[in-house]
Amino acid sequence: MRIAKQYGLGYLTLMVMEDRKIVERLAKEAGMPDLKVTWATFRSSDVMNDALLSSSVDFVCLGITGLGTIWARTRGTMDVRAVSGLNALPLQLNTRSATIKGIADFTEKDKIALPAVKVSMQATLLQMWAEKELGVANRNKLDALTVSMAHPDGMAALVSGGGEINNHFTSPPFAQMELDKPGIRKVITSTEILGGPMSFNVIAATGKFYNDNPKLVAVFMKALQEATDFINRDKKAAAETYLRMTNGKQPVEEMVKTLNAPGIEYTLVPRNIVPFIDFTYRAGAIKVKPDSWKDLFFPVAHGWQGS
Repeated sequence: MRIAKQYGLGYLTLMVMEDRKIVERLAKEAGMPDLKVTWATFRSSDVMNDALLSSSVDFVCLGITGLGTIWARTRGTMDVRAVSGLNALPLQLNTRSATIKGIADFTEKDKIALPAVKVSMQATLLQMWAEKELGVANRNKLDALTVSMAHPDGMAALVSGGGEINNHFTSPPFAQMELDKPGIRKVITSTEILGGPMSFNVIAATGKFYNDNPKLVAVFMKALQEATDFINRDKKAAAETYLRMTNGKQPVEEMVKTLNAPGIEYTLVPRNIVPFIDFTYRAGAIKVKPDSWKDLFFPVAHGWQGS
């Protein structure tokens, strides 16, 4: 089983699975003692999609934008869909510019680091924000300011105080770590743009893998739930796992505080999928509009009260 994740606390569930070898143990209990599990870490959904379509990995983490894109692209062929949500986390746009208070304050000199231009959750949120504040005609106003950077690199560029990157649209814990630096402050969050919580990412696979490997899918889903329960039961142990897996230097207490922050929830239930997909369809990023969030998910997830 080949599993790919990205950077940050949004992928803590998978880090717990890797660290505690939950998949291997559950596979052995299910009669597959020789299952080998490999892990990879990628920058963003666009790279994840390429790896999935090339059959380099079996399970990937995608933002809702990435899921909608690959679902629409592979309908009737590889049939990529999600098996589960992963969490509900707020994304946050931080700045070191003293003049940026809102969307109207950005100039051509202001650059925004995010995981991937055009296709990341952050890129879509910027478009949603622009449409909300400035109207449909200005939906893409901030696109030209965006730069693709992995979360750790974007944080390093922002806090350095030099270079062209003076804004970073990122996720926990990077958003919180940036705010600890002098002169850096929050501009807006995904919760403020959407008016509620959202699934930061989901777990996706191809239709062939899902249909050909029901036992592996069952083991993976059971492992996801066990790791989620572990995080919710013991935030300190989960924080210690994150710091160990990422070689993080922050005090454990700070990481626990971040895990307990308002809006951070580890759950497999998909949240606010529909507003994202409706927007990407309206913006022309996908050509087919699903009837329900369930169209983007395999039946294994249909029993949840998603949205």
